[in-house]
Amino acid sequence: MRKRPTKKAFYEYMSIRTNRNFKESSAYDMLLDLIVQARDEEQFMDLAELTLMNKTDRLIYRNKMACEGFEMTPLQVDEYLAVVEYALEYTV
Repeated sequence: MRKRPTKKAFYEYMSIRTNRNFKESSAYDMLLDLIVQARDEEQFMDLAELTLMNKTDRLIYRNKMACEGFEMTPLQVDEYLAVVEYALEYTV
């Protein structure tokens, strides 16, 4: 497992992924939570599966999240998955 990610490195990664100046502290907090969750093997596999979703799967995921009370735009889903991918790098 790698050291805890820095905000600067995370923001740089997300800025590249989203093509905008990304500086959302709530996303960094989510990253830290995901790293802790991913330490559990089953949670790790669930998170890894999310990163493999195609466009249709992402739409299904958005609908599922909406049914659970978490409305997300397609951009928010993409950003969330980018955070998940980054978190998984810190749990290997």
